[in-house]
Amino acid sequence: MSNKNKMTDAQFSLMISLISQYTESEMDQFELWKFKSKFGETFVNISLSPLGDGSAYTDVSNAIKPNPK
Repeated sequence: MSNKNKMTDAQFSLMISLISQYTESEMDQFELWKFKSKFGETFVNISLSPLGDGSAYTDVSNAIKPNPK
């Protein structure tokens, strides 16, 4: 993907922070989402349990910013 289409660090941090907030406030056990992209359908799985070995996942906890009150 060209650099002009990449998210900024701030955009990525906001996305991760909002997903984190969603999992804390709205999600029960899992979410299975799909959406159309220029590459075709894209699938997103958010769950309380890993699919396979948990060490295969990238920890993005440091990107989570506190929710301003």
